[in-house]
Amino acid sequence: MSRINVIFCGYRDWANTIFKSVEKHKNINVKKIITTYDEYKDFELHPITDVDLVLFIGWSWIIPDNFTNSHVCIGIHPSDLPQYRGGSPLQNQIINGISNSKISLITLSSKLDAGEIWLKEDLSLIGDSMNEIFDNIILSSIRLLNTFFNSYPKLKPELQDLSKGSYFKRRKPEESKLNLNQLNNMSLLELYNFIRCLTDPYPNAYLEDKEGNKLLFKNVTYIPVKKI
Repeated sequence: MSRINVIFCGYRDWANTIFKSVEKHKNINVKKIITTYDEYKDFELHPITDVDLVLFIGWSWIIPDNFTNSHVCIGIHPSDLPQYRGGSPLQNQIINGISNSKISLITLSSKLDAGEIWLKEDLSLIGDSMNEIFDNIILSSIRLLNTFFNSYPKLKPELQDLSKGSYFKRRKPEESKLNLNQLNNMSLLELYNFIRCLTDPYPNAYLEDKEGNKLLFKNVTYIPVKKI
C-alpha cells in the first residue's frame, strides 16, 4: 500500500507533541507541518499537490468552505460527539462534572463540529490543572491517530445524529468571575472543577472586590475524604 500524504496544522505546543509522535507512522508521508496562521494562509494560496489528508489539531481559526471542499480535512474534538459541540468543550465538560470523556476524529466542514465521525478514543478529564488535561489529550490523540492511519483509507466515517447532541458557546473571560452567591451554593467539588478548568493558559477563575481588585486562582487541589 502506498503511503498517505498528510499535512499537519496546529500551533499549540501539545498539538506539535502529537505531530512529532505520529509523523513516524509507517503508513504516512508528512508533506508539511504548519504551525502558524501565516503558514496556513500561504498554503491556501499555494497548495501543495498530491495531498490525501489535512489534519488540524487545536486549531482556532475558521477553515473556509473552498478549502474543506477541495481537501479531505479532519480534526480532533475533545468531547464524545455529538455531545459538547462548539466552544470551550473541555471547560464545559469539567464544570458539568464529567471526568471520563472521549476525543472524536471528525471531518471538518463549515458547520462547527458537525462532520462525520471517523473514530473515538477514551479521554480522562481528571487532573488538577489544564496542563494535566493536555497531557491526557496528547496520549489519547496519539493512540487514536495511530489506529486511524493503520486503517485509512479502508475506514469509513459515520454521520453524527445532531438531534441527540448538545452545543455550547465559547466561554468569555468574564465568565471566570466567581461571586459570593456562587460560592455559597457550590460544593467543594464543583468549586474545584470550576477553578481547575480555568488554570493557565485560560482566563483564571477570580474574585473581585468593589474597587476592582482581583484575586486569581492559579492552582487548586481537591482532597476527598477517605471512606472506611
